[in-house]
Amino acid sequence: MSRKLTFAAVALTALCALNPWRSVRAMRTGHFLVLINSAVVALLTAPAASQERMEVHLVLAFDVSASVNDVEFNLQRQGTAWALRTKSVATAIDEASGGVAVAVVQWSSISRQALGLDWVTLHTLDDALSYADSIEALPRRIPGGGTMIHSGLDFAATMFDTAPGTAIRQVIDIVANGRSDDHDKLLASRDRLLRRGIVINGLAIEEHRDDLTSYFHRFVIGGPSAFVVTAQDFEDFGTAMQMKLYREVAGPVIAERPYRTVVFANAWKGYARQQ
Repeated sequence: MSRKLTFAAVALTALCALNPWRSVRAMRTGHFLVLINSAVVALLTAPAASQERMEVHLVLAFDVSASVNDVEFNLQRQGTAWALRTKSVATAIDEASGGVAVAVVQWSSISRQALGLDWVTLHTLDDALSYADSIEALPRRIPGGGTMIHSGLDFAATMFDTAPGTAIRQVIDIVANGRSDDHDKLLASRDRLLRRGIVINGLAIEEHRDDLTSYFHRFVIGGPSAFVVTAQDFEDFGTAMQMKLYREVAGPVIAERPYRTVVFANAWKGYARQQ
């Protein structure tokens, strides 16, 4: 509130400075209300844009290709929900300037992409926990298909056209357990999105032990402070997603203490084995 009052005072002072004699005459003749009204209008309109500016617009892109069975999709879904409920991620959301907006898409082949969850704006701890419940209830909308990573990226990018308000960063969080079926189109898609200022981060699921992480570094991710987090298998997904969401929400340069990662890893794997 003090910032708003300061802004009103500055606006009023500026109006008076433009024509001081007229301002004094207005005060004497009762037209001072006009000046007040002008200051209030400026107060209500000018800060609006900054209030809408969120920390990040984040699109989570889940891999639902044929190589991901229903059990593994469930681990993606539950791992993300678990990550949102961790103290580090929920607190990062609670402390994010302007909040964060998140949407979920599912992808596989060129003609097989689907909206999982439309945009939701998160500001508080309760928002994070509520969204975790929505993620956990998310159904699989695509039964299978190829691994066309470029199609997943392109579809995810269309979500920014309907994102709420404005954000400091626009980030796609692409998840995959294999390499793209069309390498050239992947490179073209990545370069096109980077030119738009979109950051592409990756979560590589190394279940096939084919160094997918290095592939992501070379051909998938891009943009300022882009990074890859590795899950050794689907049972490691929750830990990887927790670290990834924390970095994406809290900002590009984050260093976590090692013991926290170990604690989260053990907690998630214990939870995953019970499912």
